[in-house]
Amino acid sequence: MAAQTEIPFLDGMKVGLGYDVLTGVATKSPAVMGTSLTAPAQAGGQTVTKTLQIAQETSVLHQALGISGDVSAGSMFGDASAKFKFASDIAVNSFSLYVVVGVQVFNATQTLDNPVLSEEAADLLRKHKTARFRDRFGDRFILGIKTGGEYFAIYKVESLDTTERSSIAGEIHARAGAPGVAGGSLDAAISSKIAASKSKLDVSVHVFQAGGSNTGTETTLDAIMQKARAFPTLVGVDQGVPYSMLVHDYRGLALPGDELTFIDVQNQQDVLTFNAGLLNGFSTVINNIDFVRKNIDHFKNADGSNVDDAVLAKARKDCLQQVDAIRLQMSKCSNDATTCMRVQSAPEDFARLLPKVGDSNRVTVPNMVEQFPLITGSVYRPPHNLLVPPYPAGLGGPFTGEPIVLADDFGNLTYVADCALEDIHPRPFAGGLIFVKAQDPPGGSVVSKGSTVKLALRIGDTAP
Repeated sequence: MAAQTEIPFLDGMKVGLGYDVLTGVATKSPAVMGTSLTAPAQAGGQTVTKTLQIAQETSVLHQALGISGDVSAGSMFGDASAKFKFASDIAVNSFSLYVVVGVQVFNATQTLDNPVLSEEAADLLRKHKTARFRDRFGDRFILGIKTGGEYFAIYKVESLDTTERSSIAGEIHARAGAPGVAGGSLDAAISSKIAASKSKLDVSVHVFQAGGSNTGTETTLDAIMQKARAFPTLVGVDQGVPYSMLVHDYRGLALPGDELTFIDVQNQQDVLTFNAGLLNGFSTVINNIDFVRKNIDHFKNADGSNVDDAVLAKARKDCLQQVDAIRLQMSKCSNDATTCMRVQSAPEDFARLLPKVGDSNRVTVPNMVEQFPLITGSVYRPPHNLLVPPYPAGLGGPFTGEPIVLADDFGNLTYVADCALEDIHPRPFAGGLIFVKAQDPPGGSVVSKGSTVKLALRIGDTAP
């Protein structure tokens, strides 16, 4: 039975050209001719499909965008569609959720009437040059074209906290699925949550549009939903673009001698699609490694130890080597069906070795130089004791290399203080205030918890 498949439109595709289903590439010469290009007599109006979905994995995101597995495989060898490139640029990782808002508008498919082989194609078959025929015209021909448009907005919600990203993604999903509402902006509320988050919360918007008027890029949820609701009216007869092509195999045509048999490419397709899925999985692992390396202070190894960036860099290199090996196998498979094999390495084997989110072992050194007194105790000021008793012996005189303890958030570090004779200028009858005149490492440095900070102190009455 003749097979019919819909594929995404790429520049250069025309009705009647041949098509190689394995590489996703259209041929340069017409394979089939027809009397006309028409839509079914009963076809009318447009078909509108809406999408509202939360995704996490690449495969689910691709499904929400209408990208099939064989398209992912075909993009290895031919030009990738604009939508596939859009999906790839989002860089899916396991620390994000993706809220997909989409509208697709399709006009009726126009197909070639009374298709027959071109004279050049028929001549090759008469001479039994089937291999050359496939080289020139592939194993399918483009029978029809569908026009229309599509609009997708993807909210990428990234956070170290699973509950936080699920909550934000849920709010976006609920608001996007509700009728237009008046009141406060959800975008403003999200911005406030980003500012208050301690879990590296970030929300970004990615917009894709093909066809339709008003091609401006929206950045707020309210504007996105307004555009999505109005999009079908923006894709009229004059505003549609080639959306997809309908391909058909040659067995449905009258062939010279009708004794031609084509190589069964189903196994090749299955293997290429399987291996393309592995590529998506390894891409996610690589994105996860990049995320961990950017936020390394918030991760721990399984044994609770700190994460070594050099180990992550090697893991990334190993994943890239696996990607190269998979691509090589796919290239061989597309050229020779006898070499097709499913790659055995699994992205999950690499993913489970990555560190997990854990309490940070890194702290930022506070800037204490001439900022505030560590201790006050005069009759003229209320007591303020950041310096925790017991105080170092001889605090009223010079002391060197003395350990001191500070309260509050300063307690994540160890402090050693020095005070020279020339830095003691107490007020008569009132005792002195203690200030930091220098510190090492300086304020703003990121160090491990418990690291030592050296403070040079002075005892005086006021700040400079």
